[in-house]
Amino acid sequence: MIARQFFISLSYIFHPVLMPFLGLYLLFNLETLPVSYNRTDALFYFPDQAKTYIYLIIGILTILAPLLSLFIMYYNKIITSMHLGNKEERVYPFILVSFYYFLSYYYLRVQIPEELSHPALVGFSFGILVLFLACFIMNFYTKISLHAAGIFGLSGSLLAYSQTQLPPFGVEHPTNIYFILYLLLVAGLVSSGRLYLKVHKLSEVIWGAAFGFGIMYATVKYGLFI
Repeated sequence: MIARQFFISLSYIFHPVLMPFLGLYLLFNLETLPVSYNRTDALFYFPDQAKTYIYLIIGILTILAPLLSLFIMYYNKIITSMHLGNKEERVYPFILVSFYYFLSYYYLRVQIPEELSHPALVGFSFGILVLFLACFIMNFYTKISLHAAGIFGLSGSLLAYSQTQLPPFGVEHPTNIYFILYLLLVAGLVSSGRLYLKVHKLSEVIWGAAFGFGIMYATVKYGLFI
C-alpha cells in the first residue's frame, strides 16, 4: 500500500504536462559558464525580465491551456479520465496539446529577440513538439508511456545542454553531472512506478524512454529546429 501511494505521488509530481516547464526552469537556473565570451550563451545569465516573460508564456501554453482543455473534455465526457489511460481516447487530446506546443515553439522561434534566441532553448521547445508528435503517431500502435517520455526527455535535455557548457568556477566534475545522475534515478523510479501500477507494459515504457531521451538529447545538443 505504501509503495502504491509512493508511485502514484511520483506520477503526479512528474506528470508529463509539467515536464516542459520544469525543463525550462532547470535550463535557466542550473548554473553554467558559456564556452564563449558572450554571457548569454549560458541560459543561466539570461536577463531576469526575459526569463519571467518566457516562463509566463510557456507556463500558459504547456500547463494551463492543456490542463484546462483536458478538464473540459473530461467534463463533457469526451475522455473518461484525466490520466488518458485509454489509448483510443488520447487522439483528440494529442491533437489539441500538439497545437499548444506548436504555439510555444513558434513564440520562442519567432517572437523573442534574436540575441536571446539560444539554439539550446529553441531546440528544447522544438524537441518537445517533435517528441509529442512522435508519441502521437506511436499511440496508434501501442499505448506509449508519456511519463517515461517526459522524464527521460528532461534528462536528455539537461545532459545535452550541459555538454555544451562549462561548469561554474571551482567545480572540477563535468557540468551538473551529479544533478543529472539524480534525475536519471528519478526517471527510473517514475518509469518503474508505471509498471508497478500496471498502467503500462515494459515495452511501452521502453519506447517512451527511448523516444524522450533520444529526441530531446539530439534537438538540444545540436540546436535542431526549423
